[in-house]
Amino acid sequence: MKLGSKKQGAVLHHSSRMLQSLLVASLFLALLASSFANAETHDDNDKSHDITLGAGIADVNEQKESTDYHGPLPAIQTLLEGEQKAAHLLLTDRQFLDDHGIDFFLSYTSNIAGNLTGGVNPNGFTYADFFYLGCILRTQELLGWPGGSFSMSVAQVDGNSLSQKNIGNQFSAQEIYVGQTFYWYQLFYEQRFWNNRATLKIGHLSSGNDFAMSPLYWFYMNGGIDGSPQALLINQGISYYPTANWGSALKVHLSDSIVARTGVYQVTQGGIHGMNWDFYPNDGVMLMGQLSWNPSFPLGGKREFSNEPQKGDAQSAPTSKNLVTPTTLRKKFQGHYWMGGYYSTSTYNEALSMSQQPNSFGMYWHGDQTVYKPNVDGQEGLVLWTVFTLSPQQDIAFMPFQVNGGAVYTGLIPGRKEDATIFGVAYGNFSPNYATQQSEEGGGFPTYELVYEAAYRICLTPEAYIQPDLQWIINPGGTGTIPNALVLGAQIGVSF
Repeated sequence: MKLGSKKQGAVLHHSSRMLQSLLVASLFLALLASSFANAETHDDNDKSHDITLGAGIADVNEQKESTDYHGPLPAIQTLLEGEQKAAHLLLTDRQFLDDHGIDFFLSYTSNIAGNLTGGVNPNGFTYADFFYLGCILRTQELLGWPGGSFSMSVAQVDGNSLSQKNIGNQFSAQEIYVGQTFYWYQLFYEQRFWNNRATLKIGHLSSGNDFAMSPLYWFYMNGGIDGSPQALLINQGISYYPTANWGSALKVHLSDSIVARTGVYQVTQGGIHGMNWDFYPNDGVMLMGQLSWNPSFPLGGKREFSNEPQKGDAQSAPTSKNLVTPTTLRKKFQGHYWMGGYYSTSTYNEALSMSQQPNSFGMYWHGDQTVYKPNVDGQEGLVLWTVFTLSPQQDIAFMPFQVNGGAVYTGLIPGRKEDATIFGVAYGNFSPNYATQQSEEGGGFPTYELVYEAAYRICLTPEAYIQPDLQWIINPGGTGTIPNALVLGAQIGVSF
């Protein structure tokens, strides 16, 4: 079936119209939800009500459930995903702006790497960096409109890719490298409602921020692990920084430990600078869903709560400055488990033919668990994690199967309780159809690629870190014709 056929064209045109209709409906729901939020009343002096609210949703100010994770999160990557407001002053009085609902954030992340051995060109060295700037406008302080926020962000990417220039592998040794250009990243409105149990976003979004994402991935430098699982990005075009498409996402806390997500996103070419915001008749629509279970296994003691104000971050603004949230979740064995899937009406190139095929689908699973804490009241401890992805349509999926896993130990070295010791592995199977096509074109027969990564994150301050990194890339490109590569590098991050 060819792309130009009338039947397929009609289907794609219908998909584009359906997406526009869904976005309009999402905007209507956001306005309705904000009206509902306005109608809700909260007695700030009634602390019992606040505590019940906090207990009812367990981690209402979760940063993609990240506040439950054991140990400090990588500040720069958190900012990169718009999940944590920056600290200190930024060109003006930050406290004054923050009190009036205006939040700026700026971050810098760099990856330096060299292949000591292996790859197509050994002894190479490259540098890549990522500047990220954004602003959050909270409607509570600015307009008296509870629970709403507008978020916008841009990015500047520079440098070169060691994997492209010297190694020739699929899982990039420097995940932040996405070219050398300026990107307009995200622009969206977010509304909290139903006593902060639900959040609705609409605008120019990156679906990789809302689905198949764990802050544990951000500790890593290799692109096979850092960010969303790479198979989801290269198979069906799930958007991830610094690209975004029109879409809408809904997140609902069904109980203390269960969170449901659903979203609809445009599937199109976003343009080199992220400035192509048009709708086209041949655009596809991607539907996504995810169900999470976030258990907390208590280690004893009474659950406590904080009365400190919790303010909005780059994707989530609070409905009340007096909202209280648990502060002793780190004293428990936290776990995060989810399964999700997607369905896309867009068309994808078939291997071994000149045809294109619509209607792709796939699934993914993630699990992480704190398994050891030397001190029940401390933040030190060990987290184990794993993730699986499956895209069973091997005629259009570049990498039908990927499995990752790893461990993060916070505070392994005495006296360095903020530092993180990191180990991870990424394995991806190439599609036999794609491999046959490559073989027929003289490119070898790719089977799999495997990466091991070990790193140590040194937290210099709460806003800065340096992370020496070592990667062992096995079967680069999957063909067996490129020698295994040993990569030595470092990741550096600063937030302002």
